[in-house]
Amino acid sequence: MIAAKTPTRRHWELFEAYKARITRQMEPEEFLRHWAVSYEELAELCGRSKSTIAHWFSKGEHRREPTEADKRRLAEIHALWSQFENEPTHLREIWERKRRRKRDE
Repeated sequence: MIAAKTPTRRHWELFEAYKARITRQMEPEEFLRHWAVSYEELAELCGRSKSTIAHWFSKGEHRREPTEADKRRLAEIHALWSQFENEPTHLREIWERKRRRKRDE
């Protein structure tokens, strides 16, 4: 078993920077303007059923509003995916080599 690490001051600083960046919420419609995902994929990302996602986009009396937690989760995923896209290629290659080495051990 791997020993648990104690977070350093830098870990906490990164967490605070992350929290500051994800203070807003994102509506599902806005998320779909940025990311081409299906309702099924959106359900998986949010930990909701496909039916719940369909109700978010329905009209009339069957419409359900996503919770604040759902909207925050969408904002977090958007930030994470956007960060990945902006990550320099050479860093991604280094990360992938490390993952392969670990897998081969």
